[in-house]
Amino acid sequence: MRALTRLILPMAVVSAMTSGCGAFDPRLIVNGGSGTDGPDGEVMLHDTVARRPYSLGGWDMCLDRPGSVTITRVELIKPYNDIVLQAFSSRPHTGPMLGNAEKPLTELGFPARSPAVTVVCEENPLHTELALQYAKTGDATAGADGVRITYTSAGRQRTVDFSLRVLLCAPGDTERCREAYEGLSTTSDDD
Repeated sequence: MRALTRLILPMAVVSAMTSGCGAFDPRLIVNGGSGTDGPDGEVMLHDTVARRPYSLGGWDMCLDRPGSVTITRVELIKPYNDIVLQAFSSRPHTGPMLGNAEKPLTELGFPARSPAVTVVCEENPLHTELALQYAKTGDATAGADGVRITYTSAGRQRTVDFSLRVLLCAPGDTERCREAYEGLSTTSDDD
C-alpha cells in the first residue's frame, strides 16, 4: 500500500501543479482590448493598386502581467476580395508611431522579425507598436474585418483577435468603396 501511495501522490502533485499553470502565463492585449467589444480600428485607403505594400501601424500591444510573448503568426479575419497580409512586425514605442505608408515595414524601421513583447500594460505608458503590411492581388476594392494574432506565452500557443477593419479602395471607386465599407461594418456588428 505504501508503494502505491508513493507512486500516486507525486503524480497527483505534478498534475495539480501543471493544470493551473496556464492561468499565470501572460496574455497579449492589443490596443486596450481583445477586439470583442466592437472595432478597435477602421482604416479606408483610397486609390490603392494591386501588389503595392500598404503599411499601417500605431496600435499598442502590452501584457496583462509580467512575462514575455512572441507573435508567431497574424491572419486576416473575414477577408473581402483579394486582400492579403504580406507582413507583420512590432517595435518598442519610443517615438512617433507609424500611421500609414506605401512602403514595406522593413523600409520604415520595423525589424523583419518581431521582438518579444515584454511591456506590462499597467507598468509603462510606452507599450509595443504593432504594424501590419497589407496588399491586394487584384484591381478591385478589397478589405478584411480584422486580424487574428497567434502568439506563444510560457510555451503555450494563444490567439487574440484584433477588430481592425481595413479597406483598400480601387482608384475611382469612392462610392462603391464607401458602400462596401459600410457593408463590412454592418455585417460585423450583426455577427
